[in-house]
Amino acid sequence: MELEAEISQSRTLIASCGSRGVVVADKTFTQSFLIAPDGTPTDWEVREFSALSPARLEQLCLVESDVLMIGTGASQCFPDPALSQILARYGRSAEFMSSRAACSTFNVLALDDRQVMAAIILPL
Repeated sequence: MELEAEISQSRTLIASCGSRGVVVADKTFTQSFLIAPDGTPTDWEVREFSALSPARLEQLCLVESDVLMIGTGASQCFPDPALSQILARYGRSAEFMSSRAACSTFNVLALDDRQVMAAIILPL
């Protein structure tokens, strides 16, 4: 599925997502990845939502951003109490949605000049 409806010279956008991976800034990710608020995409060691530990979520909370978005994989998952406690400790909220929805939402927020921290669990 092609996602990039607009072209942005100043923002990194997700160009497409599908069964073969997610394309970000001309790089195809076939495993989980992060996109920092500055648009830098990097590999992420979390391979399934159940592996999102409080320590890993804490690392995401430390990144200064307007929005913290977690793509939970093929289906939407919700945080357990331990993860919710980490968010509360840092005074943060996070949007938990399917990874496909997170890819679309990332582009909308980035084009609106929001500082988005996205953690996308693959496969979709």
